[in-house]
Amino acid sequence: MKNKELVPRLLRPRRKISSSASMKKDAGFTLIELIIYIFIFVIVALVFTLFVMHIIKVQASIRIDKQVADDSQRAIEIIAYEIRHAQGIYQATSNLSAHPGQLTLITEHYAPTGETTSYLDFYLDNNGRLSMKKEGSAGQPLTSDKTKIKSLVINHLTGNDNNSVRIEMTAVYNGPTDKTFYQATSTLVTTANLRND
Repeated sequence: MKNKELVPRLLRPRRKISSSASMKKDAGFTLIELIIYIFIFVIVALVFTLFVMHIIKVQASIRIDKQVADDSQRAIEIIAYEIRHAQGIYQATSNLSAHPGQLTLITEHYAPTGETTSYLDFYLDNNGRLSMKKEGSAGQPLTSDKTKIKSLVINHLTGNDNNSVRIEMTAVYNGPTDKTFYQATSTLVTTANLRND
């Protein structure tokens, strides 16, 4: 310690003395800076949240559109296949040219043992689903619970060696109707020729 005292005061390194104002400035954020940062963070978080919500709605809308289109396409393909392999239309139980249409086909497919023909019905069930009923069995829905058939019109077209069936079907999503992104519609029209033996 005596050596320190020997060194003249002028030669010793000086400590920087700072004022209280400059210490406050270097210590951190001011209240105004903090409020500005929080405001910017809230705006960015809000924009990001709205963007994510929009993406979720678009994905839901695409999924619903696909489900309705796939359900109605599958159902109409099954009907067209059965028409192509049918011998004719059973007029007594068919409801043609009006909604809700019902088509009863005379077919060799699904014939009970000992018989050569059977009947195959296509109709709308009580829940608005398109269903298929084979003779002697319960009806099977061709569309899911989430797809409702809004319109089903079946026409029998004949003339000039033409014996065919035209199907017009409109399917909608069976979900909440108050939200626009939960709405989807699919309208399909197809014509299939009956088998000519």
